[in-house]
Amino acid sequence: MPRIPYPETTDITPENAALLADLPDLNVFRMMARAGAAFGPFMALVNSYLNNGTLDPQLRELVILRVGHTAGAAYEIWHHERVSRELGMSEERIAATKGPLPCSLFSDAENAALELTDDIVANTRAGDQTFAAAHTHLGDNQTTELVVIVGVYQMVCTFLETMGIEIEDGPVPEGRLEKIASGVTRHGR
Repeated sequence: MPRIPYPETTDITPENAALLADLPDLNVFRMMARAGAAFGPFMALVNSYLNNGTLDPQLRELVILRVGHTAGAAYEIWHHERVSRELGMSEERIAATKGPLPCSLFSDAENAALELTDDIVANTRAGDQTFAAAHTHLGDNQTTELVVIVGVYQMVCTFLETMGIEIEDGPVPEGRLEKIASGVTRHGR
């Protein structure tokens, strides 16, 4: 149960209410709309890598799931397992995101990226060897994007767990990533 109620449109700014109306009906977005001026830029940041990122989408989801498992964030895991399935990821690979590394179900690049994810989550500043291993596979821009994604999802998991965000009742909205992109674009983000 959430620690504070999900907002009504009268509880949030008109700008946030308009943006929220154009996004998938997800509890995380509903509660985040209470964050005032941070909501629009947050959604723009999320959209930037979910819909316009340079990382392979399956690698991105492996990283997000790994952060979710590390944080014990059931909401995050539940939603991103579904995104992973939509991307064609196997159930075995999805399940392996909570297991030990290296894992034979992952490529060398994926294992290096997930080991970097673990190092960042555990230590904030990843060690040189772990960083170099991932960087060798990903290069400058994708390594930077991976570090941003890890940091964003640490924040998201903290938000979900601290606020008590619940998994939605009913069917999962279709086309979530596309709806995020169109909603954020429509509102000039």
